[in-house]
Amino acid sequence: MVQQDKSHRKVRKVKEGPNFSGQHFLHDKRVIHELMKAAKITSTDTVLDIGAGRGAISFPLAERAGRVIAIEYDEKLAEYLLEKSTVYPGLKVIQQNILDYRLPKEPFCVVSNIPYSITTSIMKKLLSNPQNKLQRAALVLEKGAAKRFTASPIMDPTILVWRMWFDIKVLCTIPRDKFSPIPRVDAALLLATRRDTPLVQPQHHRLFAALATYALSYPRAPLIDVFRGIFTPGQMKHLLRNIGAHREQPVYMLTAAQWGKIFNTMLKYVDRARWPRLKK
Repeated sequence: MVQQDKSHRKVRKVKEGPNFSGQHFLHDKRVIHELMKAAKITSTDTVLDIGAGRGAISFPLAERAGRVIAIEYDEKLAEYLLEKSTVYPGLKVIQQNILDYRLPKEPFCVVSNIPYSITTSIMKKLLSNPQNKLQRAALVLEKGAAKRFTASPIMDPTILVWRMWFDIKVLCTIPRDKFSPIPRVDAALLLATRRDTPLVQPQHHRLFAALATYALSYPRAPLIDVFRGIFTPGQMKHLLRNIGAHREQPVYMLTAAQWGKIFNTMLKYVDRARWPRLKK
């Protein structure tokens, strides 16, 4: 038996927080294997399991990854994980609200059946700031949420921001009977992978978020009306030709690649005074 390294194994006490009782625990070994395969987990990876529950994902991960961080809010489940983790020296158990957790400073992956009740908040934490070190995330979530996060065309500015730095796609549907207790709806396996070449440079994420929020305030408005407050008529003519769009096209019909070109054109040619700003 591998000796337990107690220096990094502790359960953090949390006085109060959200109720995650809506968690549905994944118990199908084949699906768990597909999760790790989708995330391309290797012996050099640091991997987070969010809402680790009884360790159905954490323990198989610990046999493959270099370092696994199992984050579980429920105190009893965290104590169970801690007790069962003694044979996995690379497994760290933390009892904490994931929304308060500081993401690793080194490159990391996420393989997780995330709590349905805070799905959007977790996605924002992982994907909204491209300057964090997330490389890949294989996530089990409600099928409806997965479809919304990967929808095309893109009408939600937050999801548009994610697409500048991450390729996001649904790999498969996971039937509801693969969980306990059984949820009311099917789930899906969603994979988010950091782009090798981002459409917008990460240091500009707040500027791009401002443009996305501004432009998608009226998603069905024509391009010429949406962007006339930013680009001069001459710039607008050049821009439309560069992105292959026409002036009456609704702004929500733009692709992620077109959005990247629009932003980079604004950055290069438009006076700063005309750039949209995020409200504080």
